[in-house]
Amino acid sequence: MRKITFKYLLITICFFLTPNFAFSHDYYLGQLTIDHPYLILPMPGMKSASGYLIIKNKGNKSDFLYEIETLFSEKVEFHEMSMDGNIMKMKKINDGIEIPPGKEVILKPGGLHIMFKNLNKNLVVGEKEKAILKFKKTGKIIVNFEIQQKKHSH
Repeated sequence: MRKITFKYLLITICFFLTPNFAFSHDYYLGQLTIDHPYLILPMPGMKSASGYLIIKNKGNKSDFLYEIETLFSEKVEFHEMSMDGNIMKMKKINDGIEIPPGKEVILKPGGLHIMFKNLNKNLVVGEKEKAILKFKKTGKIIVNFEIQQKKHSH
């Protein structure tokens, strides 16, 4: 009887702790919600990967994502891609990314994104890599970036 009770308790605890880690891809920090962080597997030989996510600010004050730390890359930068006619332009953003009150900021392919530079390990599709997102007002949070294969347009 004692073994069954302990086992039941352990399974119950794991069940309630699991949604934050295994099933959910959303993170909450104060008034901020970070949705679906992911990065695209780089081409063979490439030493950088692009990362994406959505940050929602449900508060009444702006915040700034000013830095990201990882163990899988030596450097992390924020970039914005834009098109000028047929020419693609990439601009590094030095001051961080503002998340205005009551708004969401979408980091996506072809726009605002995160560059994980000087990768120091092979990334594997389906696995997750931890990163620490640092916000000026709200603090910091650890999130898992899911590694995904690039979707090819047909």
